[in-house]
Amino acid sequence: MIRTYEIVLVRALAPLALALSAILPPAVGAEETATVSGATVIVVRHAEKIDDSRDPALSEAGVERAEALAEALAHAGLDAAYASQYQRTRLTAMPAAQAAGLSVRIAPIEGDIDDWAQGFSAELAQNHAGETVLVAGHSNTVPPLVAVLCGCRVEPLTDSDYERIYLVTGAGTGHPELVVARYGRAGEESD
Repeated sequence: MIRTYEIVLVRALAPLALALSAILPPAVGAEETATVSGATVIVVRHAEKIDDSRDPALSEAGVERAEALAEALAHAGLDAAYASQYQRTRLTAMPAAQAAGLSVRIAPIEGDIDDWAQGFSAELAQNHAGETVLVAGHSNTVPPLVAVLCGCRVEPLTDSDYERIYLVTGAGTGHPELVVARYGRAGEESD
């Protein structure tokens, strides 16, 4: 069964942990044991960009959001961090990755987005079972990737959706769980 929750993170992932403990079952039953070995995948869209050029850096608001993401994930126990080939995704993931002592791995987005999402989700499930992984993507790649990871429908992102964070537990198993939350300040820019 797939359950979707929406909560708001103001400053740190600790509120998310408290919210999860309140809404998820207190013990893992025999039917749900498989989720323990699945990956936990945290997916975000890149933070606010400085302009609409092909490969822009982050704006001041984007840098603040990337730092807020690092703060929110400070106790998440990241084992890996991925970004697309564009600097806005790398710069979004970098503070959280560096805080965890990791480098950001590049997962190039090529070809059909749905095919890419299928292939990358399979790679995450195979290579990161039992691990926690951060993925920074784009407004057109995040929903398809999360949909494949959770086996559920995910609403599209608008140009101003920067604060959304998706937490998929049990990715690569028959029992994924999806939590949709928000972090940092509410998006104000429309780029």
